[in-house]
Amino acid sequence: MKRLSCIPIAVLAIVLIAPAHPYGANDHETAFYRLVVEDRQGFGYEAFRLIIPRSWKFSGGVSWNFGKTPPEASTVFTVSSPDNRSVYEQNGRMNMFYSQDPGLCSSRALSGSEILKPMAAFDFLKKYYIPRCRKGVSSLKIRQSQTLEALARQNRELACIQMDLFSRILPFGFPYEIHSDAARVQVEYIQSGRKIIEDFTVTITYMVAYYQSTYGNVGATTWIPVVASFHAPADEMDRRVRTFKIITDSRKDNPHWTEDYIRLCATIARDQIRRKEAVLASMRKAAGARSEISDMISESYAKRNEAYDRIFESYSDAVRSVNSYVDPINDWEIELPTGHDNAWTNGFEYIFSDDAGFDPNIGSSQQWTRMGRKHK
Repeated sequence: MKRLSCIPIAVLAIVLIAPAHPYGANDHETAFYRLVVEDRQGFGYEAFRLIIPRSWKFSGGVSWNFGKTPPEASTVFTVSSPDNRSVYEQNGRMNMFYSQDPGLCSSRALSGSEILKPMAAFDFLKKYYIPRCRKGVSSLKIRQSQTLEALARQNRELACIQMDLFSRILPFGFPYEIHSDAARVQVEYIQSGRKIIEDFTVTITYMVAYYQSTYGNVGATTWIPVVASFHAPADEMDRRVRTFKIITDSRKDNPHWTEDYIRLCATIARDQIRRKEAVLASMRKAAGARSEISDMISESYAKRNEAYDRIFESYSDAVRSVNSYVDPINDWEIELPTGHDNAWTNGFEYIFSDDAGFDPNIGSSQQWTRMGRKHK
């Protein structure tokens, strides 16, 4: 249980500019702000960004474990409503390993991996993850489930790009295969006397490496599940799901951070660097070596974000259908569920309204710019 829900988080600087709100106390689900999370403990620049409701709380970020070689970075955060009843949660990667060679299993267990036979994404959520992370609830049952083939394909594409970059610095001395799976499971349960609906999505990357050992040619599988979820009281989910979709769709990972992280891991593994001072020096070098890989990663991230949309297919048409808007100040594309037809930004905050006549510049000392819809 501790591995799943109690991952330590380093405190990061969150670039958050929250100006006054002269337009009054609008519904907190129509006023959002741009939140940029910086990796201050590691590379010292933006790791990812997203938009969240103005009155909701963000906690977490990117944490580093410098006790591992290479050091491990993990992104874990939550976005919570003011009453803490509605929560979007991004969990960190879990490191699983399995081989028929007991020696390999013992070695990986000592390095922190959990020894477990690989599971399909749906089975992992149903049989492993959900029973452990929600074991304190009652009357838990599955409402819906679906495989996410498009998301699995895009996750594999991203993993292959990363492995290719890694092997340019440290070539692999063994044959390997990369596979991926993804699934979504929606459950309901009773917690503190209230019915809760929660949606879980997992992507799993499997790397199967083949080694010669005393047991012959054996396979060793490193598999990495990453889970995100959102939950709300059952009687509030219909109005909260729009907010969860906006949070999900607005996330933009920095491809330069991903490229630098892969370069760092390969360099540390190649040179067997263990002292933290030397690791930090390698970080500075990695941050200056950019290539075409960043563009490939960026394109793969965009495709993966599109694939995430399938998790909202079971909700209303207004949530499944989206319109894309362009923030002209930050050159940032934002997707909103159909119905938010009036979108404005001041560069730091966003206001979405269903009222076609709404104008936040009226009675305001700030300059609000209307965001135009992107036509495909």
